[in-house]
Amino acid sequence: MAGMVQSMKVRSFLTGVVFVFACSVIFMGIYSSTAAIEAEAINSSYNYSEYAGAERFIPVNAVASMFNVSVEPNWISGMQSSFWYLKKGRYGEEFVLVDIQNRTKTAAFNHTMLAGSLSYAANKPVDPAHLPFSEITIDREADAIEFSAYNKSWQFHMSDNQIVEIAQETDASPGEYPSQDGRFAAFVHDHNLWVRDRDSGESYQLTTDGSEDYAYAERSGTVSHPVTQARLNQTPQPFAVWSPDSRRIATFRMDQRNVDQLNLIQYAPDSSSRPKLWTYRFAMPGDRQVPMYEPIVVDVLNKTVIPVSSGSQPEVSLMDTEEDVLQWWSDDGRVLYSLHAELGEKALELQKTDPGTGRTETILEERGATYVEANLDYGSLPNAKVLKNGDVVWFSEKDGFGHLYLYGKDGLQKNAITSGNWVVRTLLRVDENESLVYFTGSGREAGRDPYYRHLYRAHLNGSALQLLTPEDADHSVQFDLDGTAVLDTYSRVDMPPATVVRNLNGSVIMNLENGDIGNLTDMGWRPPERFVVKALDGETDLYGLLIKPTDFDASLKYPIVETVYPGPWIIVTAKSFPADLAWVNKIFWRAQAVAELGFIVVTMDGPGTPFRSKEFHDASYGHLGDAGGLADHVNALKQLAEDRPYMDLGRVGMFGHSAGGFMTAQALLTYPDFYKVGVASSGDHDSRFYGAFWGQKYEGLKSSDYGEQITSLKAGNLTGKLLLATGDVDDNVHPCMTMQLVDALIRADRPFDLLIMTNRNHDLSYDPYYLHRLFGYLAENLKVRPVSSAG
Repeated sequence: MAGMVQSMKVRSFLTGVVFVFACSVIFMGIYSSTAAIEAEAINSSYNYSEYAGAERFIPVNAVASMFNVSVEPNWISGMQSSFWYLKKGRYGEEFVLVDIQNRTKTAAFNHTMLAGSLSYAANKPVDPAHLPFSEITIDREADAIEFSAYNKSWQFHMSDNQIVEIAQETDASPGEYPSQDGRFAAFVHDHNLWVRDRDSGESYQLTTDGSEDYAYAERSGTVSHPVTQARLNQTPQPFAVWSPDSRRIATFRMDQRNVDQLNLIQYAPDSSSRPKLWTYRFAMPGDRQVPMYEPIVVDVLNKTVIPVSSGSQPEVSLMDTEEDVLQWWSDDGRVLYSLHAELGEKALELQKTDPGTGRTETILEERGATYVEANLDYGSLPNAKVLKNGDVVWFSEKDGFGHLYLYGKDGLQKNAITSGNWVVRTLLRVDENESLVYFTGSGREAGRDPYYRHLYRAHLNGSALQLLTPEDADHSVQFDLDGTAVLDTYSRVDMPPATVVRNLNGSVIMNLENGDIGNLTDMGWRPPERFVVKALDGETDLYGLLIKPTDFDASLKYPIVETVYPGPWIIVTAKSFPADLAWVNKIFWRAQAVAELGFIVVTMDGPGTPFRSKEFHDASYGHLGDAGGLADHVNALKQLAEDRPYMDLGRVGMFGHSAGGFMTAQALLTYPDFYKVGVASSGDHDSRFYGAFWGQKYEGLKSSDYGEQITSLKAGNLTGKLLLATGDVDDNVHPCMTMQLVDALIRADRPFDLLIMTNRNHDLSYDPYYLHRLFGYLAENLKVRPVSSAG
């Protein structure tokens, strides 16, 4: 999510402010230049070898050092229990075919013969261990595979190892959303919904009166990052859901006509251009208007638009994702189900709509003192399922923990399906014939990390709850297409991934892959220390990781750095082995890179973060300024240092991005005697200037109540070293939040450092230039050289 720059450092002392300006964009990609590292070492107290040690563990490099760590199934049409995946091994890649029913795992085709045939046909050298494609289509009837390589489409016949060039199919273009049967592809053009018939190639318009601020199948400028889309020429898919029979599309008409405008200035769009002004609509807490979404059903065959009678839906956090999670279809496509949340999300309704008439009825409604969640994973599909008899499986935190309940079609509760001091994470499947519900949950198994996901099943009447994944690890699971088996990848941060296939009783019926992290261990990497400390209440357990450098020496004393994110929407501490570039995993490897500079790096999830009890999560409601329990973080570090003499409580720093940047600034301004150094990138330092949907959910509807979280009010408290960073075209967390903190620090006459990343949006925290500023700032100001623990 980031680019690369070569930079020149300009220092100008103006009212105690140091500006560091990044410029001269070179190319996008992974930072790996030895010469650049050496050049940077000239301007810092760090030498080349220490920067190189950190570079080994930046996320892209760390993940590239692992093999056989994931299985991404591609299910084969007409063979519900079969899939192929691309195995990325130490000595190359291989397409693997798995037949669960017959319990076989084989090469999907003869890679050597295909490479030879393709080399001859394309007149190019082809390495069978690194084929020039990563996607295949298996045609079982023709006993062949199809793929694209060298700008052509090919068919390889496995019976005689012959390859032929075939006519190129018209694949989905950027921004197209294929129908369930593959015949149609929906897309948005000039703010109207269109469909392309993929058989005939004909495109036709389904709506005609869309406009920029009153658009079909689009999200608002508040949640869609429109400047980034325009700058990078991105084309999002329609915000919509196809019916199973591919006849209808459920979507919205988004209305932001009365939403206030917001501006960004791109100061250096290129070397010869004037600054560029970007203007878009963005709703903030306290604004008169927020974006509204009018639900509609579009009949693709009849080219008609049916308004849905439930009326407009205000923009809420459920729109803060590219996938339309508010609407879904019954299995037969005869009913459209949807969620309707009120402003502030203290009420959530489950509704059903007749797609032919648009008539809507409310099935059930839930209200709460704070936000009502449909899933503890932010922006995910709701944990709700309407059964054929009209009963509803529904998720609720009404007893203090997230659980599943069975409701009748009259909207009245029949029984709890799950209960106890643990939470349901994801509703996966309901087997109505057997009256069984399959789901993941966490926190139930005694003595285990309460964030580890396990697969369970229970009867709809709440009886016979059964654990199906017994290993003490975090389990990522998914069902095969016909619901007869489960693909399970399980791991911990100190245990590489293993991928197996289980039957519905949880028994392992196939072993697929075991992760190979030999390259990491050869570099001296060792797993982090998992720890548990007590919160300030003396009872609640808080969980985290302690990450050490590969040359750790317990006889020395190391400065401590926290890498943080306060929630309330996600946690910062990796639970499974960080084997990909998912958000939390990238945070982990960046932390390891920082540790290599000579730090003890700590991650921990304090009160106000999700996946525990409702009370634990609600600690941040109306109290975002507490930033994930800052007092608990201070207390945790003190507890850790009591029996770890190598941790130096006199040298403590913090860094974070976005909400983590906010938390970092808050830490230095709230506990200036404890946190001495901070790097805060793209911080949302005042939620009054972030999206209305966010503040209204987590801080409340009245922006006049937001004073407790305004970072700039504490500017006069700064005594440590603080580096603030922002991108000049950040259309997620607007630079004004950083600049208002800058203004307050200037008025308070407090010295600080400021980094403006030109031509960067919100995704700058893995940019090579930023990483090197992060490394150098922490190292220089925390005097990173370890000292004897004796003094």
